[in-house]
Order: sequence, then C-alpha cells, then structure tokens
Amino acid sequence: MKLSSFVLPLATAATLISASPLVERSTPSFAGSSNYYLHGVSASTQQTYLSTLHGWGAKVVRLWVTGLPNGCVKGSPTTYIPDLETTVRQYNDQVLAALDKVLAQLVSYGMKAIIVPHDAGVLKGANGCDAYCNKYGNSDNFYNSVQARADYDARVAYILNYVSPSSGKKWSQWWQAIAAFDIQNEPLIGSVDLLENNDPDDWLCGRAGKMKPIIAGSGVRIATGGIGGSEYCCDHEYNLLSKALYCSAIDIMSVHGYMTEASQWSYFIPSLEQQAAAQGKLLMIEEWGVDGSPAGQFDQQVAIFNNAGIPWLYWQITPGQDQTQTCQGSCCGTTNGNSYDGFEIGLTSSKGNVKAAISKADGTTAAQSWASIIY
Repeated sequence: MKLSSFVLPLATAATLISASPLVERSTPSFAGSSNYYLHGVSASTQQTYLSTLHGWGAKVVRLWVTGLPNGCVKGSPTTYIPDLETTVRQYNDQVLAALDKVLAQLVSYGMKAIIVPHDAGVLKGANGCDAYCNKYGNSDNFYNSVQARADYDARVAYILNYVSPSSGKKWSQWWQAIAAFDIQNEPLIGSVDLLENNDPDDWLCGRAGKMKPIIAGSGVRIATGGIGGSEYCCDHEYNLLSKALYCSAIDIMSVHGYMTEASQWSYFIPSLEQQAAAQGKLLMIEEWGVDGSPAGQFDQQVAIFNNAGIPWLYWQITPGQDQTQTCQGSCCGTTNGNSYDGFEIGLTSSKGNVKAAISKADGTTAAQSWASIIY
C-alpha cells in the first residue's frame, strides 16, 4: 500500500548469485487486483467479483492473511474473521479456511493468487498494531530481533503448510491456485534506517531462504511484496534493494507506486524491469493506484505498464462502489466502519477503463516470460 536509475550497493557474498536474464518461451503480460478483504465478503459477492474480473481477462488477485471486521470495507459488507494470530504462535485457522474458499474459486476461473502472509503496516504503522506489534513494540524492534525472526518464520511456515480443505494440498504445493507468496507486504516500510543500510541483517533474504525449502520446487514463487513501500523519485527507491535483488531465494521483484502523473512512472519503467531481468528476477507492478476521479490519469498510467509489457495489479478494484459513485445500499461513506483511501475503482465505476486496460495487458507480449507461473 502506498508510501534515474540508481547505484546498487554491494551485497554480501552469502546472498550474491551469478545470474543471467531469463530465457523461456514468450507469454502474454497479465493484470489483476489486490483485494485484502475478499475472503470476508459474501460468497455471491466473491462470485460476481471474480467472474467479472475473469471476463475482463484478469489473471491474478492478491489476497491477504488478515482478520476482518463485522461491518463494511470499501463499499462491501464483511463478516468478522479473527486474525491468524491474536497472540504470537497461537494460530486460528478461520482466516485460512476463508481464503481457501476464494482460492478454489480462482482455480475454477483459471486464475491465481499472490498471498500476503503479513502486513508490515501493522507493526505500529499506518494500518494498526497486531500481535507482533504488541509483542515487539515497533518496526525496528521487530526487524532487529532474532526471536521475532523465529516467530515470523513460524507464522509463514504455518501458512505454507496449511492443507487446503478444497484441494487436499498444502498451500506451498498448490501451484494451480497460488502463483507466489510475498515475503511480507511492504517489508521494512517503518524502518528507513534498515532500508538505507541495505537490510544489514539480511532480513529479506533470510525469510525467503526459510520459505524456499517448504515450497520445494512446486512451481510456486517467492515475491518481495514491495520493499519499503511506494517508489518515489529520487529519495525513496527501495523496491529493488540490492540484498533482495541478489538473493537466490527470491524470484519476483514487486514494485509498488502511487504516482500523481504518468511521467513519474516513466522514470522507473522500463529501467527497473531491466535491472531485475539482469539478475534473473521477474518484475511486476504489484501495487499502484490513482487518487481522485479523472479517468485520464488511470488510462495514462496503465499505458506505461502495458506498453512495456510489465504485469500489474491495481490497488484496488473493489466489488462495492468506490467513493466517486452515488451512494447506494448500506456500505457507503463512513457507515458501519466503511472507509476509502481514494484509490479504489468499483466494478461499475467510470473512474478508469479497467476492463480495456486488463484486456490490453492480456493481449500484450510480456517483457519477461511468465511461463509455468501464470501461464
């Protein structure tokens, strides 16, 4: 979520790999959406949402392992779902079971998920304070603690080893439903000193290294999740942090960006893709969004990605109405806890021509091959 080329600092020998650009059969690009609360809306709303995205040609939805309120989220009623951990290392599978039902629907539409196992924004950040925040106090304490790393690795392993009631497979092996797991959503966003010092304790590569043996060649990949939050020229450029770029356990470099105009993206695209490809990594725009109502900004920004053949997920295409639409129903404005961040585009909104943009991505040859991951 929202927060020139640059010289990459040297990585440690433990994380360096000798890499070459990926060479595989060409594939189309792809598009889709993040939706952190989809597992909490009604089954009929899920079906309408996914069938509509599928009809537009979307291939991926990014889902979050997070609890939800009994109320409204971004124009849709949601049912209460507890967090996976209200106390660290005490797990409640209810959220995983709810997500599993969404994964089964994705498979039926030939779509896949990227799974976010945790949000750095709840480490006493913009998105609240969860069990890890309560135990460790803040972001710096969390990332600097050996015990926190062990706790977090246990959480991620629990998620990866969860056996799907729908498929009978562990999530780590369910490649038909899951394209990738993020290490975390926007890791290190609240610890700028660690970002500026190139993740000195190898938190990113260390976590990916713990995930890799569990996935064990299943075809499911590991993505960074948008290191440090949104890219901004020219003093907040952490999405391709060297320690991650040179880490052999990481497969996908995830870019997050919230720009006010398309020209700001031109600074990063296609140069970031070229840097990732040079180290054998895939690159995608995992989060981006347009504030306000002008359709032109959406159309202009998405054209940057589609013209470069770089896949993207919007933040967020919503099943309910966005804030530019006339309020209808019980989940509008600020009723029942409902709120907006301004980037939402509802399925029926005219804020941007999402259908055409997804169709364009689907019909464009990708800059890199996504064979055996998406296609």
